[in-house]
Order: sequence, then structure tokens, then C-alpha cells
Amino acid sequence: MSKEFIDRTIDKLTRNGSITSLFQIAKDNHIIIHEVDIGSGGGYYFYEKRYGVIILNHSLSYYHKLIVLAHEIAHAILHPHEHAHFTSIGIRSNRNENEANYFACRLLDVIGFWENDNLCVYEHELSKADRGFIETYRNYSTP
Repeated sequence: MSKEFIDRTIDKLTRNGSITSLFQIAKDNHIIIHEVDIGSGGGYYFYEKRYGVIILNHSLSYYHKLIVLAHEIAHAILHPHEHAHFTSIGIRSNRNENEANYFACRLLDVIGFWENDNLCVYEHELSKADRGFIETYRNYSTP
């Protein structure tokens, strides 16, 4: 899948940036979200009975949940009939994971996640994984 295709898909999902809630994007695309304690993982996605289902780890920080949610929405939209588990962001040999990572980074950019003043104000709440994602985002977003 090309980056241009992913960018166009995100523009459609967000109505060119007018929808800025990941939860609304999920709802609009028939994706069900559940928050549960799943131990050390970030979350996962699976498809069941015409619905995408995202499980988010309840114990994650608010900002980490949004990062994982964006990544799992990517799988729901780009690879709807495949199961996926979020462990960490990064450049992988798995094409689907790299597509989901790029999608998540761009989606978070379009909804204004990276410019959110609260992200900086509550920086002390960001985990090492959150900070790693932000650094990796910089790598994905450079041409």
C-alpha cells in the first residue's frame, strides 16, 4: 500500500481533518473498542461478525492509549480481516505493521495529537514506549 493511498484514506476518515476524535472515527467505521487489563501488551485488533474489535490495555496512560488506538484503527481499516497485536512502534520487517505504523503516525498528525498542549504539559506521564513512538514518528514523517 502506498503512502499516498494511506494519506487519502485518512483524509476520507477524518473528512479532511474535521473529525479529530479517534473514538468517533472508530464508531463511524463500525469498530468496537473495549478497554480491559491485558497485562503488558498495548492492545490488539480482530474481526468478528462484520465488526472490527479493538482491545485496549486499560492500564496504559491516556496518551499511550491514543497511540495504540490509532495503530489498531490502522489495522481495522487497512487489514480488516487479519488479527494484529500492538507491542511497540518501530520499523519492522512485517509490511502490514509498517503500514499500520505509518497510518497511525499520519492519523495522529491529522487529528492534532502532536500539537496538543496537554501532551507537553503532562509529559511526565508519557512512558518510555510513548517517547519511543514520538521519536519513531519523526522518522516516519520525514520524506
